Amino acid sequence: MNPQPPPKDFTDDVLDAALDRGLLEAAAPVTPPADLRARVLGRVHATAATTGVMSRASAGMWKPVSPGIEVKTLFYDEAQRMVSFLLRAQPGAQLPAHHHHAYEECLVLQGEFTLGDVTLRAGDFELGRPGEAHPAATTHTGVLVYLRGAGEDYPFACP
Repeated sequence: MNPQPPPKDFTDDVLDAALDRGLLEAAAPVTPPADLRARVLGRVHATAATTGVMSRASAGMWKPVSPGIEVKTLFYDEAQRMVSFLLRAQPGAQLPAHHHHAYEECLVLQGEFTLGDVTLRAGDFELGRPGEAHPAATTHTGVLVYLRGAGEDYPFACP
């Protein structure tokens, strides 16, 4: 069996200052390509443009807002004052009627709920328009929905 040598300590490999200076002075200057700066900045901007906001299912906290109803905020757009969030309601829970100050997107992910005389089920999408009112919503099965709407309509979902 061959024992392993101890790890190398690289602090011993420092060049003598005079030798280091001599090597640097002897090297020919190199001019970078004219478009190098633009290429590097282009990559930085492309990376920033494709890096979005991600929320893992296991991350974040559910916040109770009324009996049997809780929300998990995904994103709040301060500039547009719009909030994206998940709403989870237990069987028998009821959401109060409300007016929309902006477009409201609602996608049912699990379960079902009834708005007035319309029942929405998993996969159904509903768009509320600004100025429209929603009747109270009830769920008999429990429901998980994705909502995006005006922060003033859903202050409990805003950070």
